[in-house]
Amino acid sequence: MNQHSSHSGPDGAQDADPTEDELLAEIDAELAAERTATRRAGVRRTGGVLLVGSVLGWIAALALLLDKEILLKNPDATLGCDVNPFISCGDVMMTWQASALGLPNQAIGLSGFAIMGVVGALMLSGVALPAWFRWARLGGVAFAFGYVNFLAISAIYVIHALCPWCMVVWTVSAPMFFATLARTIEGGDLRLPAPLANLLRHWVILSLAWYLLVVLAILTGFWRQWLAVAGLY
Repeated sequence: MNQHSSHSGPDGAQDADPTEDELLAEIDAELAAERTATRRAGVRRTGGVLLVGSVLGWIAALALLLDKEILLKNPDATLGCDVNPFISCGDVMMTWQASALGLPNQAIGLSGFAIMGVVGALMLSGVALPAWFRWARLGGVAFAFGYVNFLAISAIYVIHALCPWCMVVWTVSAPMFFATLARTIEGGDLRLPAPLANLLRHWVILSLAWYLLVVLAILTGFWRQWLAVAGLY
């Protein structure tokens, strides 16, 4: 018997089987509907995260810059964030990691957070950003978050000192990155396999998971110091 690629509809007309392009278009439409129904990183929500995070990060970078000037004038000065031998801004700021890119991290933070703050304000105001700008936004926060991870690992496992103001920067960088990544996926700029895309859109959970990893790293990296503070070592 001959097999036909069409079938008769209710009115007797033959309907052609959907083409591959039509199937892909249908899948894209379903995914777009799902993203819209369960939107987790809307434009204004992500803009708010960027703006608030940038303000807090900028303040922390400014505080670090002022403290660095104090140390340059008086290397023996005690800073307000020098709590004990392993919670100290001064010990961290005088290492090579504090200028790993050739510029003081404070200067990079002040400029970078100022730029991302403007981006967040534009998103909150509803300005339509061009595609290249959206990719630059993702690239900027991805670079910043990668650099923060490098600094965090260095502080915990190499320098063996924690800087409170630096940890403020760590704290705001995670949601800024994960929210921007989720926005890029939900906006359709970054297309990934559905399971991975759905996972990466949960930016709040990912941020909390990153915080947990940092806390565990601090607990394990400084366990002797914690025991000493508790009088057990």
